[in-house]
Amino acid sequence: MQQEIVLHVKNLSTTFRTDQGSLKAVDGVDFIVKKGEILGIVGESGCGKSVTVQSIMRLYDEKKTVSYQGEIFFENKDLLTLPYKDMKRIRGEKISMIFQDALSALNPLMKIGDQITEAIHIHTKADRKTAIAQGIEMLRQVGIPAPEKRFYQYPFELSGGMRQRVMIAIALVCRPQLLIADEPTTALDVTIQAQILELMKRLNQELNMGIMLITHDLAVVSETCRRVLVMYLGQVVEEGTAETIFNHPGHPYTKSLLESIPMIGGERGQKLRTIQGTVPLLNQIPAGCRFAPRCLKAGERCRREMPQLAPFKNEHCVRCWYPNESDGS
Repeated sequence: MQQEIVLHVKNLSTTFRTDQGSLKAVDGVDFIVKKGEILGIVGESGCGKSVTVQSIMRLYDEKKTVSYQGEIFFENKDLLTLPYKDMKRIRGEKISMIFQDALSALNPLMKIGDQITEAIHIHTKADRKTAIAQGIEMLRQVGIPAPEKRFYQYPFELSGGMRQRVMIAIALVCRPQLLIADEPTTALDVTIQAQILELMKRLNQELNMGIMLITHDLAVVSETCRRVLVMYLGQVVEEGTAETIFNHPGHPYTKSLLESIPMIGGERGQKLRTIQGTVPLLNQIPAGCRFAPRCLKAGERCRREMPQLAPFKNEHCVRCWYPNESDGS
């Protein structure tokens, strides 16, 4: 049975107006998110992952800061054409987002319970007693011990792992169809990180919602996601199933990312491989393939012409003139 598409992004571009001129942070991005699946989006810092997902939520100031092009279809409506008041109803109720730093995202002057029930009051007609009961139950579902006590505490009274669970509770309390998780485990230790990821996977199955997981941690992606997008400098450079991406990477950038992962059991003293150079600034985007200045395989055509994201093998798409044929079986 084919999964229902929750979100369909078509040719999305996000351009910021700055003192240096217009800078395009997201350039022609296409992808879908299906109901009940976890889609991973990976890449180095500065590759456009967070800007892409925040563009879906339309979180930037459209009057002074940013302009969007393309289409974002959710419930058969293009989110980029909706009035602002309609987007306010969608945010938190139908599409929710978890940010990477819970301590900054939570209001330090409000009790945990008030921050959870705020979303309930905004999006439902529940009375105070019902909202409190729903909030406590949500804290229980995300694994917070003694939720009746934690409900009346402030963020500084909770540990980092608990604060992250509170963020998840706030995001899920209205049972959204799509959850966007932007680096949700970055600031957590390994044990808490594993617990949060297991929690997200469990809720994904129980609620049958789509999840977009944005991270630079490929190990997390391999354990959590079914499909993966690899982004570089505002573009998708590779798309495929997690198995294909990890076992048969087609783009040199993806291959380089995988080779830079520390391996348990490697030779002692073996130097960790790195990708030469850094992600260019948005006002210094090179001509042709954007990865060409850092690519060991780049030729004259790569530096002159921009490759398109094209089918490579089965459901595997690669933006490269010379994809890794030996790896793309």
